[in-house]
Amino acid sequence: MIKNRWLSDLHWVRAGQQTRSQKTQAALLDAAESLFVEHGVEHTSVAAIARQAGCSVGAVYHHFRDKKAVLYALFTRLTDEIRATTEAAVDPNRWEGATITDIVHGYLEFLLRTEANKIAFKHFAMEYARQDADLRNHFLALQAELDAGLTRLLLARRAEIGHPEPKIAIGFTLDQLSSMLKARADNSLAPTQLGSRPDKRFEREVLLSVSGYLQLAPTAEADAE
Repeated sequence: MIKNRWLSDLHWVRAGQQTRSQKTQAALLDAAESLFVEHGVEHTSVAAIARQAGCSVGAVYHHFRDKKAVLYALFTRLTDEIRATTEAAVDPNRWEGATITDIVHGYLEFLLRTEANKIAFKHFAMEYARQDADLRNHFLALQAELDAGLTRLLLARRAEIGHPEPKIAIGFTLDQLSSMLKARADNSLAPTQLGSRPDKRFEREVLLSVSGYLQLAPTAEADAE
């Protein structure tokens, strides 16, 4: 559960009320997502997807032309959720009265807590996208949208930044945050110093790093800690 006051109502955006057909399609996609992550696309059969979803094989083909269509529907669902969630997360009205530290902390907390159940499929999707230029460009565009939204939020608070070039410093900070989160999500090839630390400790060290680099003035809350 997110306890951050600015993000307490933020969640991964999913479709609201669904028809019976839409619920069946969602169940098939949920089943395929789990199986693709665990076994890979090549080793997952249409019959296995139907079985895990509690549906017939005919139901799969009623909704999707073939297994590749299921895969692309999953990518579409993921990217739609990313875009909708990003729009809600970087809405300036949400962050009225927040400091840069509040925003960065909220960003970290949301990704570490709420996105935890998304990490496996996102990692799978990113790896698959390396082989597909269109998918790769789509994911890059989504990341650019998030970075642009965060940049606007932080630049609106440039008075808090002591670094002589705030825009460049913000860009570097966002790149660092993205890299650290990716490394924490999958540090099998390059273990990190904080990879095994509890989320709270990881957040604290990241915030100290960001604060030092941006040269943020300490807040009363930080002093209290």
